[in-house]
This record gives sequence, C-alpha cells and structure tokens, in this order.
Amino acid sequence: MPLPTPRTHLASILFLATFCACSAPDPEAPLVVEEEIPLYDFDDAAPWYPCPDTASFDERVVEVVAMDRVHQYFGDEDRRTVESPVTFPEGDWSQVGLKLELACPEGMVCDHWDRTASLELITNPDAAPEDQTRVEVARHITPYRRGMCQYIDLTPMAGLLRGERALRSFIDTWVGPGHEQGEGWEVSATFYLTPGYPEAADEVINLIARRPITVGEVEPDQNVASQLPELSFTLPESFRRVEAHLTTTGHSFGNTRNCAEFCEMRHDLLLNNDALLSVNPWRSDCALNPVSPQAGTWEYPRNGWCPGAVSVGERINLTDAVQPGENTLALDILLADGTEYDNTSPVDLLPSTQVALKLYVWR
Repeated sequence: MPLPTPRTHLASILFLATFCACSAPDPEAPLVVEEEIPLYDFDDAAPWYPCPDTASFDERVVEVVAMDRVHQYFGDEDRRTVESPVTFPEGDWSQVGLKLELACPEGMVCDHWDRTASLELITNPDAAPEDQTRVEVARHITPYRRGMCQYIDLTPMAGLLRGERALRSFIDTWVGPGHEQGEGWEVSATFYLTPGYPEAADEVINLIARRPITVGEVEPDQNVASQLPELSFTLPESFRRVEAHLTTTGHSFGNTRNCAEFCEMRHDLLLNNDALLSVNPWRSDCALNPVSPQAGTWEYPRNGWCPGAVSVGERINLTDAVQPGENTLALDILLADGTEYDNTSPVDLLPSTQVALKLYVWR
C-alpha cells in the first residue's frame, strides 16, 4: 500500500491556508505553513488505487466528508441517484484526493451485479436542475456482491472544489431492500485536501458531461458523429499546458463483436482538423483486481473498465495541438483497428459508450 511521499516544489514555501485536522476548517482561522506536507503517490497506486490508511496522513490535511454510507437502491423509492450538499474550504492545495467506498447495506446483502456508476460535482447547486453544471469526478463500476474502496487523484480539478457545491452519486442498480438479487449499496465519498503550492489547473473546461453514445448505428441521424458534433473552446493568449481528460466505458453485449462491453474500441480526438490523438482504454488486467474474489465474470477483459474498480480515464497532452483563442475538437469512436463499427446483429440493449470529456488549462 503506497504511503505519502515528499515532493519539493520550492526550497521553502510560505503561504496562507485554512486549516483543520480531519474536519471542515474554520474560514476565519488561517494558518501560516512554512514547510511542505508529504504528498500521496497516486502513480504507485495505479491501476487499482486501493484506499490507504488515511489516519497516517499529515494532520494538516483537510478532510471533507461529502457522503457517509448513503444507501442507494431501486424499489418503492428510486434512489439510483442521490445528491448531498458539500462545503469546501478556501485555500491553496498541492494535492486533492477522493476516497470512494462502497459497502453492503447494514444487515443486507450487496447488489449481485456489476453496475455502471458515477460521482459528479454540481458547481451551481442552487440553479434549476436543467441549468446545473455537472462535472464528473469519478467513474466506477460496482463489484459483484461485495464492497470496494478506492482513492483517486483530483488535483487538476481543485479549483472547482470551493464554497457551496453538491455531490451527485448515480448507480445503475435495479434492486433494493428485500430483492432476491441484492439490496443495493452504501456509498461514502470523502475529499482530502493537502495545503501547499497550488497544483490545480487554472481553468477546467467541461466539454462533455457524462452521457451515453450509441455505437454501431449506420443511420446518419443515429451514428456517432450525429451524437457528438464538433466542439469548440477558447484558450487564453498564453498557456503552459493543456490536457484533455477523457473517460469512456463501453456497455452492453451480445451485439456484433460482443460490443460495446467486450470489444476493443478506439477513441480519436481530432484537434483543429489537423492533429489526431487516439486512446484505447481496453482493460486486459481485470483478473488481477485486488477487489476479489467476486462472483460473476469479473476476471474477463472489458472496454474501459473492470468490475469493482474506478475508471480514471486518460489524460492526454494537447499542448502542441492547440492554439491561443478559438479551437475545435471532434471525437470519434471506432474499432481498435480504426475501422467503423457496424452493429449488424443488434440486441435489445444497443451497445453504447459512456463519455465524459474535460480540458485542464495551466497558464
């Protein structure tokens, strides 16, 4: 299990940061911090990101609990989606981690099936639902019949974690209390903010909030291009780095090539009609998942995910492919060899890819 490791930004750092050990900080009690706090090594924790012993974190790390064993299920009440308000402190953060934990409901059994799930930050929770801005902070797939705990890096998004926000949890479950195939999940989500030299992106551009894209359809009004029209975004006159954070998970099986869960698919980003960058999120390592043993087909390779694991997505360096001012981006979803996918033997549940895309800009 990886432990926090030191990293030096400057020989000495002096900054103001709100402070509290493992609780919401007092905004009127700033603390002068004169030495760096050790940072957690997320790279060493990849690709499974098991939860560390957070009690070992430096006492200056701020803990913000957003959800604490919230029961999600489907039944007489639809709690597939739940939302909790959360207040983030002001401050400069050298690192932000998210601890995501799923547990079996007390006195009950976990859902028997692997379910698509997501945590989204609502940056304007007081707005009407149709006007709210949703930014995905974690994509995950529930395990078969057991709990899990993962800890992932949200540092580039730290600038969004300020003031009054809401956290929305979605689990695509269809069972609940008394159901013979399980009674849902209890969800906990806790943020850990490390005061220090700010490492957050200066701007987060949310291009695609999480949404399903049907793949394999040949009709012009149903193909990928019709669902994902070209996107435009504006960059400042000067910037140091621009990254795309693309998260994709493929779902459904029994279609041609057993797509989109059990077929390899390529995701192309075309920048300014010129630069083409491709990623293939195929997971061939599911059998190594430490969240085991599970029931079901948890060991099988899958398109962008494994049961009982977070899907952290791909961070792609766009710095040399973009320009100050206006830019365009087109996203396409193809087979791994770059050819179009044609679903000639569809089943009732058409193959789809859950897509989220945001840009991080450092000036």
